[in-house]
Amino acid sequence: MTRTVKAEYDAEHQTLRLLEPLEGLNNGERVQVTLDSEATHDPDWWRFCGVLSGENGESFARAIDEAFPIER
Repeated sequence: MTRTVKAEYDAEHQTLRLLEPLEGLNNGERVQVTLDSEATHDPDWWRFCGVLSGENGESFARAIDEAFPIER
């Protein structure tokens, strides 16, 4: 069986805390975990890197430049 669940890591206790109940497993049953973490050490705007590409990305960049001009 494969499914995705969300958990929060506790570095002090080296544990993962599930954010919702996990049904279908017996107490003490072993599972394999694959991690897909969110980068928290970078600024929040890095989450959007690569979302837009090509002409859409350039158009968005122009709109940002017009809304927040940088004095030179």
